[in-house]
Amino acid sequence: MTLSSNRFMYAALLSVSCLWGASFAAAKIGIAELAPLNLVVLRFVIAASVFAGILAARREKTTLKRADVPRFVVLGFLTVTSYFYIQYTALTFTTTVNAALLVATAPVWTAAMAAAMGAERVPLLGAAGIAVALGGVALIISGGRAGADLLSSATLPGDLMVLVNAVTWAGITLYGKSILQRYPPFTAMAWIHIFGTALLLPFAFVATPLAPVPLSGQIGGITWPTVASAVYLALLCSVYAYFVWYLGVERLGAVRTAAFSYFNPLFAAIVGVLLMGEKLSVYVAAGGTIVLAGVYVTNRAKERGAVPQARNQAWRKG
Repeated sequence: MTLSSNRFMYAALLSVSCLWGASFAAAKIGIAELAPLNLVVLRFVIAASVFAGILAARREKTTLKRADVPRFVVLGFLTVTSYFYIQYTALTFTTTVNAALLVATAPVWTAAMAAAMGAERVPLLGAAGIAVALGGVALIISGGRAGADLLSSATLPGDLMVLVNAVTWAGITLYGKSILQRYPPFTAMAWIHIFGTALLLPFAFVATPLAPVPLSGQIGGITWPTVASAVYLALLCSVYAYFVWYLGVERLGAVRTAAFSYFNPLFAAIVGVLLMGEKLSVYVAAGGTIVLAGVYVTNRAKERGAVPQARNQAWRKG
């Protein structure tokens, strides 16, 4: 691969980090007018339609084995149907900066979960990284508060929900390992979007406690900023971002590609502060720095393991 093509790939991956970092702000714009569940439905109906078109155009290596369909259904439910509903609901309570930083802890929870299941051994360096990251999480969520002040914090419910998001992604990562070993990653993500969206479709027409007015009842009155946020999330954060991400894994390797995920919270903070008017407190800034340091140490410990797992490290979100 030539130096110029490497530079192009680096620029493309940096654009993905920017898009994923800004995705929290885009979701905030969408949920200002739509119920969180309805924004999820709208985003993934658009994304799944494009993914289906790409699979139909490519044809080769895009079909699924019948035995794998149940696993794709579960992954679709976890990755699309539930994960983003939790995330968008959380954003009604917390800031985009907090959300981005807490979601960034997913690799730490993946390592801890893998160790608890006996799937991987966590070395001392990895354990130290997990401990450091958790310290940063505590600082972000507490914001320097304790006791009754912490419990009355307006962002606490959202922060805890985003933390559930990160733990959920860790479970998705471990559960999806075998799928990524049998299918091209982009193809797998396309099918996961399609199955997850199929599970969402009934909610577009049926009122539930999660969305008393379904998307079909809101769609006629939504404004252009909401439409733009859904299109941004669907086409740029799902289709384009996953295509570029897995192209980066193929051309640069999983480790170098994964390094770009450290830019996500930075872009989220820039967009949150400059465009959304959010305040970046000293505690959140310090906690975020500690979280990213802990995630970095944990990932470095995994990279020093006996068998690098390129495709497993490539499992991303946004």
